[in-house]
Amino acid sequence: MPRAITLGVLIVLVALTGGMTAAQPASGKIAERVLIDNETVRLVLVTYQPGADSDLHMNTGPEITIVQDGELALYAKGRRELLKAGAAHWLPDGTAHLGRNEGSRPVKFWSLLLKRCD
Repeated sequence: MPRAITLGVLIVLVALTGGMTAAQPASGKIAERVLIDNETVRLVLVTYQPGADSDLHMNTGPEITIVQDGELALYAKGRRELLKAGAAHWLPDGTAHLGRNEGSRPVKFWSLLLKRCD
């Protein structure tokens, strides 16, 4: 049953975002600065130029996103949420999602991936 729900969410996200191939970011539109990457956590400062997106994907662990500058459109769980500067968002493990900069200026956000929580 959980796989059927995940498949349903993926189908809805593909419909909302224009399809898997439409989500391809243009070269040079995304910059990542990895601050920590070990067996338990990955902390990255990410910058999306206008029009850039992450492609539809799932992480192997939960993720916390904190927007520093600009606005990030997050597509997850069949809906779109606009995260403005200062906003934080929690994504559970295995949640299909896509982040996109739909604005006219860069968006900068922190991505904290929890790989293992012992």
